[in-house]
Amino acid sequence: MSGNHHYYSALRSQENRDYSVNKANSIALVVEGGGQKGIFTAGVLDAFLKEKFNPFSLLIGTSAGALNLASYICGQYRHAYRVITEATMHKSFFNMRSFLFESKGMDLDWLIEQTKTKIPLDWNRGYENMTNRVVLVTATQADNNQVDYFDLFGAGWELALKASCSIPGIYNTPATLDKYHWLDGGVQAPIPLEEVYRQGYKHIVVIRTAPPEVKYEHKLLAKLTPYIKNLKAKEIMNNLIDHEESYLKAQMFLESPPEDVSIYELHPTRLLKSKLIGSKKTSLDYDYQQGFDCGRQFLESYQGIDMYR
Repeated sequence: MSGNHHYYSALRSQENRDYSVNKANSIALVVEGGGQKGIFTAGVLDAFLKEKFNPFSLLIGTSAGALNLASYICGQYRHAYRVITEATMHKSFFNMRSFLFESKGMDLDWLIEQTKTKIPLDWNRGYENMTNRVVLVTATQADNNQVDYFDLFGAGWELALKASCSIPGIYNTPATLDKYHWLDGGVQAPIPLEEVYRQGYKHIVVIRTAPPEVKYEHKLLAKLTPYIKNLKAKEIMNNLIDHEESYLKAQMFLESPPEDVSIYELHPTRLLKSKLIGSKKTSLDYDYQQGFDCGRQFLESYQGIDMYR
């Protein structure tokens, strides 16, 4: 027998909402990555911020999801929206021509600097909000493909975010943290549900950037990889295959959670208009609004439920 799974999207109404949460400290939030597709998540979390909704004692984010969580825990409404629509669209962060013809990838150092200067994160408020919460971000160790979780509380938040967002093939230099090289957390933990469950959480809110029916399959890559001689290309292909396997594993958990687990999943109703990188502003605005509507609908379903009992 599997546990409970409740879906929330911007356009689909929900029935049978008579569920309850026994303890506030048993609620966890898991946030998927997806590059600029994280604008959907920014909308969801802004809906939460607008209503001062944060019952979570554990929050885990991957890649763009980690950046979104940073804005959320610092209590900054529309901060993540600005990071995505201003910073990640700036040519100093990523330029397609330079990427294609000069092999210059994303400049994560520049992006992190923007969250300290032009679009600063309010870490004084963030640390205050983390007094009774743990906020973790995922990263994949480049040498052995093992996933690890870094706490955003403290001075290491810059490197932790950088490590989690180091997308293979788009960011050329792995982040160095604790003497190891790190890649995007999405390689091995795109939706880190098992870690949340391992820590004992039975009620898990999940924000995704793809509809539940989406499958990431790279069967052709798996067949071609043994014949690829270029080591860099082979490494990227292996990372894509690892991501696929990890994603399918997470989907299996979502579709059939353990008997004692309740999943509350927020997701877009269809594929987002935004891309991993290089999205149009109109697409980002559309997807942000879809996320905001989804978050608002989820909050409406929570009215009258005593989370702190």
